[in-house]
Amino acid sequence: MDKIIIHNHIKKSFSELVSDLINFGYERSEADVKSGYFSISGGLIKIFPVNETAVFVVDFFGDDIEEIFIISNDVRNRYDGRLAIEKNIVKLTDGSTLSRESYVVHEDYGIGQFLSIETLLLATGEKVKYLNLIYQNEEMLRVPGDQVEKLSRYIGVGQRKPKLSRLGSMSWKKTYHKTYENALILARELLSVYAKRQVTRKRPRYFSEEWDGLVKSTFEFVETEDQIKAIEDVYTDLLSVVPSDRLICGDVGFGKTEVALRAAVQTAANGYQVAMLVPTTILAEQHYINFCKRLAHTPLRIEHLSRFVSDEKAKLVLSGLADGSVDIVVGTHRIIRSNIQFKNLGMLIIDEEQKFGVKDKEKLKNFRSNIDVMTLTATPIPRTMYMALSGIRNISQISSIPDGRMSVETSVTKYDDAVIYDAISREVKRGGQVFFLHNRVKSINASRRALLKMFPNIRIEVAHGQMPEQALAKIMIDFTNGEIDVLVCSTIIESGIDLPNANTLIVEDSDRFGLSQLYQIRGRIGRSIKKAYAIFTYKNKKMTNNALKRLQAISENTELGTGYDIALSDLEIRGGGNILGKEQHGSMEAVGLMLYSKLLKLAVENLRKDKTLLQ
Repeated sequence: MDKIIIHNHIKKSFSELVSDLINFGYERSEADVKSGYFSISGGLIKIFPVNETAVFVVDFFGDDIEEIFIISNDVRNRYDGRLAIEKNIVKLTDGSTLSRESYVVHEDYGIGQFLSIETLLLATGEKVKYLNLIYQNEEMLRVPGDQVEKLSRYIGVGQRKPKLSRLGSMSWKKTYHKTYENALILARELLSVYAKRQVTRKRPRYFSEEWDGLVKSTFEFVETEDQIKAIEDVYTDLLSVVPSDRLICGDVGFGKTEVALRAAVQTAANGYQVAMLVPTTILAEQHYINFCKRLAHTPLRIEHLSRFVSDEKAKLVLSGLADGSVDIVVGTHRIIRSNIQFKNLGMLIIDEEQKFGVKDKEKLKNFRSNIDVMTLTATPIPRTMYMALSGIRNISQISSIPDGRMSVETSVTKYDDAVIYDAISREVKRGGQVFFLHNRVKSINASRRALLKMFPNIRIEVAHGQMPEQALAKIMIDFTNGEIDVLVCSTIIESGIDLPNANTLIVEDSDRFGLSQLYQIRGRIGRSIKKAYAIFTYKNKKMTNNALKRLQAISENTELGTGYDIALSDLEIRGGGNILGKEQHGSMEAVGLMLYSKLLKLAVENLRKDKTLLQ
């Protein structure tokens, strides 16, 4: 709801109104009520709505609002109208929101904290809204509502709280200008790479309707509008004489891999090789199995390179890449080693580039000169950064929810054998599979034994990154084939695994994980039309306040496609580094990711207007 509407004799309980106010960003205070606060005295709730200049008192009789009073200039009168209480939450122009005590950056004054919206009555009788911000030494800044474009939510690059700026100090102006100079340097680098690609030429590909039909016929779902647009974007790239560098950005399970598969098939249809680079061995194995299954009725030779592949087999794959008999190869960082030779590489697909090390990224630069490059990421891009980058790099965003998909029913609970038993029983009875995440290798087998005592008649196996390659490969293949009911696993499942039949997730000690990690892990389930269940458990101990907030956020935000909103203070922290590089972290921490994105956009625009600045 956008507003809390109350009037005399409406059916709304005392506790409901208190809950609504808290959800709307109001804070309870026993002191004098001011904008954005409320107080309680017996059966009375005293409220100062952010959109009003007076105080309102709500008097309850049972579960009915008996009377509403208005206090203005210390005069109390009965109020017979409909009171509409607006949120003490601000929607900023960059798409982020500010709630009480959110860190915020004002372009002219620096880092402060948002306290409340306040409505003031001018001498002319006009009502004007202001945003109240607090700075160092508890100094207040009142920002007119029509200047909200000067504000951005502060998102840093670590867990440290930012230092509040001091109003009137020259320090912020120096920081602002130094950060803009850094953004100019980055913008020059980006534009230089862009310019080089524009003068490089590749042979344009032709579009094969026959091959497109072959791969579409094996797709078991209906493409979303955004998927269709992304596929069309990629096909346009292929037909161009300019090598493309496209970023496919979409929430977990929204179909980025399908876009990559379509592009790979078209590239192979033109006689060029495709390499797909992924961050984990398990993901390489799964992509390889999926590609083989989807393209079994084509003449394409598909191989993979990872630690699951024996040295003897790897030699055959390398030979096939060199003589051109291998059309598509999926693998971990082994596929960018210096001893690998491609006869005719036409496309490189990179899944979650931020998960590769500095040395790997340097090697990737050698691949990018005259081939098409596609990068897949589930990390959301701030809107302003998107605007800055879209003129330099091709970006396709997949935001639409796949047809038939339901949100994951999420619960946070103290660990209890009865809860675990019920959850696993329910999933196994309907023919599904379970991920049971136990992230300590030393005790993971003990966890499996405990579950076997509960379920002696179902198959329960263990998977973690320290297992021998062949043993881990066999477990994952068996689980993929539905031969294992419960997989007791580490966070090895975090990246991209797609198993539509696994629709219950149980996480032990979930308070130990970061919010983005919890979100990515939950993305492993709910990939079919079946209802999925995620149970985040914790032990009997006192959690830190931050852990409590993370678990509250993951339980409250269950809608599909909430990757941008659910973890703005976490996912986007990684997002800045992922997309722009770790060397930008210092500048982003100084002013926050959102303002840095604005400055980068400004730098790109200025460089394009004045070519002399590029030198």
